[in-house]
Amino acid sequence: MSKAPSHSPAVSVIMANYNCEAYLKGAIRSVLNQTLADIELILVDDGSSDGSVALAEELARQDPRLRVFSGTRFGGPAPVRNHALDQARGEWIAIVDSDDLIAPQRLQHMLEAAINTKADIMIDDLAIFQNDGEPDITTMLEGDLKDRPGRIMECEYIKANMLYGRGSQLGYAKPLILRSCLDTNNIRYNEDMRIGEDYDLIVRLLSAGARMMSLPEAMYFYRKHNRSISHRLDAQSLDALRAAAEAAMCQPTPHAEVTAAHAARLKSIRRAIVFDGVIDALKDRDIIRALVLVRQDPSILPLLRLPLLGKVQKMMGNPFARRDEDLTNELQKLRHQCEA
Repeated sequence: MSKAPSHSPAVSVIMANYNCEAYLKGAIRSVLNQTLADIELILVDDGSSDGSVALAEELARQDPRLRVFSGTRFGGPAPVRNHALDQARGEWIAIVDSDDLIAPQRLQHMLEAAINTKADIMIDDLAIFQNDGEPDITTMLEGDLKDRPGRIMECEYIKANMLYGRGSQLGYAKPLILRSCLDTNNIRYNEDMRIGEDYDLIVRLLSAGARMMSLPEAMYFYRKHNRSISHRLDAQSLDALRAAAEAAMCQPTPHAEVTAAHAARLKSIRRAIVFDGVIDALKDRDIIRALVLVRQDPSILPLLRLPLLGKVQKMMGNPFARRDEDLTNELQKLRHQCEA
């Protein structure tokens, strides 16, 4: 366990790790190589059985801004991040996953923009890449947010987080958050959630009056690989999402459009739960149970094309991926610098 810094840095980057040795060096280096030097990196391990803790501790001996906390099994990213928040001393909190990469200028650019716009929460675009295969990159933001900086209101944020919805999925964004906004409102991660915990945290901050802004630049590189958990919708994760959405519906709000957005998101989660049950029934060759579930919610029928579409994409490549030469070149350069 590392000692606390002698001063309060501008930004505390919190990073949860679980058996991510293969990608951890790159993630850590991309944070420590930031043009904004006044940072600390709080890495909290979740009981890894690989060599990632030893790797992180070796890097910490080379750079005292990296502080490593290990020896406890927390059981998921939300409690790990809460522990990291307890250790952090920065005025701002940034979230970076242990298998991702960030561009060297990211934290400086986001911090300057947050201060200039008086934001409590700042996000940038997300460049999504497959760990193996073609370097085609998809990005998160769509519409006006893709072209220019903008403010994201609570209602808009909720609408941009429908399960199996179209458009920008803002819950995937990795935010920069003003620490005092978290502390004043006594807001921390919901430890019952394994996915969607960032969305849940931000929507509670917005409900408390936080000001959220976005930048169109893609400076966060989100790596998709077989062990990624953020895109896995198992029954337990869906149930936690449903419980959180139902709790949000119970919170008083003076804005009818916010209530309507929460109701629509809860409906999308309930539909996803039925869809998950249909897929399980089909895997078990239980056609009768699958038909009963479809009759329960016929709106899931369009979703049944998703497994087939996934198989086609594996065979033919993702037809929705766009080749962005600038982002591809930046990613290749970043991987060379950080993962070598």
